[in-house]
Amino acid sequence: MVAPWHHLTPRRAPQQHSSASGSECGTSSLLPMTDFIKYKNWYRMEGADDKDHFRDLELIRERCSARNKNRGRNGEEAGGTRPMPVCVIKGHTNDVTSVDFSGRSLLATGSLDKSVRVYKWQIGDKFVEVSYSPLLGHTYGVNSVNFSPFGSKLASASIDGSTIIWDVKSGERLCSLLPASEAAVRVCAFSPNSALLATGGDDDMAGIWDVSTLSLLRNEHSPENCLLRRMCGDESTVTSLSFTPDSCYLATGSSGGELRVWDARYGHSVPLAVKAEAHDLGVSSIHFSPSIGKENTGTLGKQYLLASGGQDTELHLWVVEIGSQVLGGDSTPSITLHHSLQGHCAPIMSVRFSANGSFLASASGDKTVRLWDPIKQIPLGVLEGHKRYVTSCAFSDDGVLVAAGSGDRVVNVWRVDGATTGGQSSTSTTDTVRKLHVRFPSHRLRENTRVIDWNCEDVCEWLVEQGLAEYSHNFRSHVIDGRELLSVTDDVLENKLGVDALGHRNKILRLIHRCQESQTKKEASNEPPSEFLCPITQELICDPVLCADGFTYERVAMEAWLASGKRTSPMTNEKLAHLVLTPNRTLRTLIQKYREDNI
Repeated sequence: MVAPWHHLTPRRAPQQHSSASGSECGTSSLLPMTDFIKYKNWYRMEGADDKDHFRDLELIRERCSARNKNRGRNGEEAGGTRPMPVCVIKGHTNDVTSVDFSGRSLLATGSLDKSVRVYKWQIGDKFVEVSYSPLLGHTYGVNSVNFSPFGSKLASASIDGSTIIWDVKSGERLCSLLPASEAAVRVCAFSPNSALLATGGDDDMAGIWDVSTLSLLRNEHSPENCLLRRMCGDESTVTSLSFTPDSCYLATGSSGGELRVWDARYGHSVPLAVKAEAHDLGVSSIHFSPSIGKENTGTLGKQYLLASGGQDTELHLWVVEIGSQVLGGDSTPSITLHHSLQGHCAPIMSVRFSANGSFLASASGDKTVRLWDPIKQIPLGVLEGHKRYVTSCAFSDDGVLVAAGSGDRVVNVWRVDGATTGGQSSTSTTDTVRKLHVRFPSHRLRENTRVIDWNCEDVCEWLVEQGLAEYSHNFRSHVIDGRELLSVTDDVLENKLGVDALGHRNKILRLIHRCQESQTKKEASNEPPSEFLCPITQELICDPVLCADGFTYERVAMEAWLASGKRTSPMTNEKLAHLVLTPNRTLRTLIQKYREDNI
């Protein structure tokens, strides 16, 4: 049990209540930390002067460290990999059709009640509706909401045929995009570089709009000036779309079951690649992983990982490969099925990767959201709490929270950092995977596993690759897995495993020793750079924020510092010029890359 906050004295007992925005937040199993954060108004600091600066700093560091070590306890108490919602938002009066995060600070929801609502995250995983919410401007139900990557704009698409772009800071309506057909718009999505907006709907077409300059968009008399091109497939509704992480290409899914990939940069209205019958009864949702990689490092070009969910209850992972003409080989773009994930028993209505590509969420008509590891291609957990079909899901940027909207008119928010802890994939120690831009799933999953975790088949495959296939049968018959492989000796190889040739025995022992050295070096090099550590917690930062003192801290630790009544810098003890915490997106990207390469 974690020691209590000795220097906190309760003023009065906290009572359960719900915020004005209609959100109901669950309690965590870490009661002392949660009480401090969630009910900070009921506590006071004894002796909160400058002489207690370092004492309070040490206490916050201690509590944050204990909190990190005990993450996921709430999920375990709720049934292992099935955590209960930490917050239930009840603002809409009709089905919630779409949800999206901007960082962790903002959550947008769209509904068939014609409104878009925006909520702000608060300490304790509460969400409070912002002052300008709800956003009213659509005359029919809202089908899709999407924040721009930089969080400055919010797009909403509606059955009324319009797509409205809102100013996130003020709630002002910046412009309306209305195609000539005026058909219902089913989906909208910003490109990762924030310069383009794609829309698709019942007119069987997808459109790409230039939203980099809002001066043109404000001209309501000629919105078509911003329409770069429209792309037509067959006679079926465009139900979903997603940009590749480099904003070069756009994928669309249709109610007819087809997947198409288009060039988003140039004026081509012909698809680069088509996958017919990707889903038997229609594609419901698609989303590209941030991962870009190549398993075959001998060729140029790019591979993208695309997830798709359909009415046939199938969840597919596709490899979209855009070849290169430089080598003179086959440069035809292709969409190839990589793997299928089984688990849902009803149509899958939404799929979404986490910001670093480590996790995949799928929402379904079976009232659940399922979490997956797309690298190992295994299930991680099931999120329950909705009473009707789940229409949409989204990760916060730090991957800690998952929100889902449903036909029961509520939005559930889960904390999933504990549920996904056991599903973290180990990175490869081979040259092939090291050359990937970011993590990308390999067909040969053994390459993503430590030697000690290899099974018998992995060992046999390894022998074949090393030109020692003749010994695989003996290794298999003696059930030599990775752990046993690391402990074999020359005598065992000769007398038990039938490796008579001295050269082959030496080769096997040399390769085993090389694997051990490589693993040791990798573990020794895992010490993170000092700039990746929070000055308060001295641990790797998950959600970095820049403070007025110029230092970057863990958001939870710094918010706990400010919530304690401190208005000075934890590092310098000087008075802070302001209390605004700005997300440090550059450092977050670097830390995510470090995690992918070393953890």
